[in-house]
Amino acid sequence: MVKLYYYFTEYLWLFGVLFFVYLSWHGVRKREKEQQVAKRKWKDTQEKKMDQPMTLHPQIDPRLCSGCGACVSACPEGEILKLINHKAVLIEPTKCVGHGECEVACPMDAIKLVFGTKERGMQLPRINSHFETNVTGLYIAGELGGMGLIRNAVKQGKTAVEHAAKSAGSVNGQADVDILVVGAGPAGLAASLAAASVGANYLCIEQAKFGGTIYNFPKQKVVMSYPLELPGIGPIKFPKNKVSKEEILAVWNGVRKQKKLRIKENVKFINLSKQSGIFHVETSDGIIKAKKVIMCMGVRGSPRKLGVPNEESIKVTYNLLDPDQYQGQWIAVVGGGNAGVEAAQYLAKPSRRNKVFLLVRGDQLDRCNEENQKIIFEMAEKKQVVISWNTSVTEVQPDHVVVDKDGQKLRLQNDYLFIFAGAELPFKFLESLGVKIDTKHGEAVKAG
Repeated sequence: MVKLYYYFTEYLWLFGVLFFVYLSWHGVRKREKEQQVAKRKWKDTQEKKMDQPMTLHPQIDPRLCSGCGACVSACPEGEILKLINHKAVLIEPTKCVGHGECEVACPMDAIKLVFGTKERGMQLPRINSHFETNVTGLYIAGELGGMGLIRNAVKQGKTAVEHAAKSAGSVNGQADVDILVVGAGPAGLAASLAAASVGANYLCIEQAKFGGTIYNFPKQKVVMSYPLELPGIGPIKFPKNKVSKEEILAVWNGVRKQKKLRIKENVKFINLSKQSGIFHVETSDGIIKAKKVIMCMGVRGSPRKLGVPNEESIKVTYNLLDPDQYQGQWIAVVGGGNAGVEAAQYLAKPSRRNKVFLLVRGDQLDRCNEENQKIIFEMAEKKQVVISWNTSVTEVQPDHVVVDKDGQKLRLQNDYLFIFAGAELPFKFLESLGVKIDTKHGEAVKAG
């Protein structure tokens, strides 16, 4: 009986060792396969010239990275970070939107969020950790400061107002408001809520409609896939992970009514000056005097134009609000970035019966994420859209546009022309106000 027990324990121990070895071998094989996939993906990204991040992104110090994979698991966007040779690598830079969860998750402090790269600099207004510019009392939050992600913009608007409210009382002079918020997008909404929460005398102005940049997105566009927390409200729960433009605007409008926020629409910001410590803000509704100004303007309000004859034509537009307005039309979309490619997708849906041409200046969609590329290429294969490479518009006419394709002038039938060539960032205007502009080449983002 003792011998039987002895043999049983020996075999059990041996089985345990073999099982452990098998699991270890299986784990190693799995990690090796994952790394091979990641290497192929990274090589493909480099060959497509999509290895330069377009906004805030993680910079990984390989000397500190332990290869634990915590950042890979933490990323809410999925297949963006992967381990290659036991080090974290940003293999899909154009998909990164700067959530920052990877930085928080890293136990070795090997990740810093940065703007720009050594190869591609990024111009940004100079701000401190409270998002105050070098002009005392003037703050910049949200997209204008380089962060377009809703969650980041909300945090910045809140932080800026809380800092501004603390010192507004020490500013001498008569003013209409303590805090003027310019722009009613995510940052402006958060700033207004924060101002209301601390009992500040504030006003928010918006040149168009409440929602700012979000309002100008196409119908049903998914604008958020991450939980959101608003100042004075707390966490906002949505029934599903991916939230559309209409869903988030409905919630925001409810919050606006609930908190009776002081937001004036259709009031355009024109200019400002500072006199005796008080900001004199020129608007389409007159002069507003404020002790502090929080600029939460987006960058889509000043679209970059092509500068071609007849571009002022009524058939030319720079955004797409309602794709359903366009049925059975000849449409050209200029732009190889996400905005242009998404617009082409919406307009080219078979049910709309449009003839859609996507006109790309170069020979690649190097400023468009992989998901949008996959969709538009599939649509092109199905003949739902025509992608024309190395093509630029040279002239706009009532029933056609003239394009230059590989040096050859062509006439393209056209009813509507959509231009998504980016935005004219108001850096010269900011500099005229005294705000300093810096070019970032991989510097870490300010805390706060």
